[in-house]
Amino acid sequence: MADYLWYGEDERLHSCQGITWGQSIAQLRAELALQGVRLQSYYRLAYWHRRRRLMNAGAAADLFLQWQRLLAAGLPLLECIALAVPRQMNMPLRWQLCMLQQHLQQGYTLSQICERQRLLPAYQIAMLAAGEKQSDLGKALGSLAEQQLQTMQLLKKLKRNLIMPAITLAAGALVCVLILLFLVPNIASLVAHSEAPIPIATQWLLGASSWLHMSGKLLMISLLLLLGALVLGLKTSRGRAIRSALLAWLPGWKGIYQVQGQLLVMQLLASSLASGIPILEALQLCQRAAPNAKLAKRVQIICQCLQSGMGLSRAFTKAGFEEQQVVMLRLAEQSGDLAGACQHLSNQLEQRLEDKMAIFSSLLEPLITSFLALLVGSLVVAIYLPLMQMGSLM
Repeated sequence: MADYLWYGEDERLHSCQGITWGQSIAQLRAELALQGVRLQSYYRLAYWHRRRRLMNAGAAADLFLQWQRLLAAGLPLLECIALAVPRQMNMPLRWQLCMLQQHLQQGYTLSQICERQRLLPAYQIAMLAAGEKQSDLGKALGSLAEQQLQTMQLLKKLKRNLIMPAITLAAGALVCVLILLFLVPNIASLVAHSEAPIPIATQWLLGASSWLHMSGKLLMISLLLLLGALVLGLKTSRGRAIRSALLAWLPGWKGIYQVQGQLLVMQLLASSLASGIPILEALQLCQRAAPNAKLAKRVQIICQCLQSGMGLSRAFTKAGFEEQQVVMLRLAEQSGDLAGACQHLSNQLEQRLEDKMAIFSSLLEPLITSFLALLVGSLVVAIYLPLMQMGSLM
């Protein structure tokens, strides 16, 4: 007995799908045949498939674009969800789409379903709710897709810039481990038959090698368990919050993280204003989306200043934003094109972020190489010190 998510075709050759609980495949086929449905495919559901989780970012952006186009063609939302097929389809996503269709048939709105099932971040759900309120869900979906794609492109560039430093660090660590495992024991056997005093650096090296031989397997298992726990922890909301807090204080990364947060807020503000969302509501969305508490506090100050009657440019000045950004907003206040100004500022921030990432990656690789050269050089010196002493005694 098992639970199945199935897809089929009814007597009118219309596609249909559903969930059947606690039945075998034979019972599933028989029950669907009695209903006039021909079974085409089925998937077994497990507990981890039904667990509430955020929708995959790439799949969400793909779905948003498809839903926007289908809505623009005049189709109802339920048919849009049934017809859209993302490129990154997996079992959790199939389950999420099935839940969307079932809850839509029960009368819930898209934003309500996403909030109940925790499919999207809070600020994206708020943007969907605002689009539904203004009867322009397609525009909100398009803005969300554009913002999501921009964020994914930045993350890809960031990962691409960190590939070579990560490879260099891993190769250096492997060389050090191989030296400790295979080269140092031979040196230890030579030193054991010598009457010369062993240098302190060599003593430390021999101790590290013997400890690695005795506890190497335990260390490897512990590292794998720690890595697994870290990966699982980062998928939770609390883990992501802790990661954000650590990145905000990491030397060299702090500037990149700050610019990335400002870019996310400015992109969201531009897309929200372009969707027709009022400025205060758009800023509240930005406050929810802010990746750290400091930036969220600055956006909150802007909201409070606007509610007190202060102009937008003065509010940004009071919140501590740069003069260049304030000047652009001051010009936008006179022209009335706040969405265009925010988009222009987001483009500038994106260019600045790319420059900072390029500088960071260009500095990181030489620093890692220098560190590994110093480490391997120290190991080589510690290995050859007793050999040099033995040669001088001979």
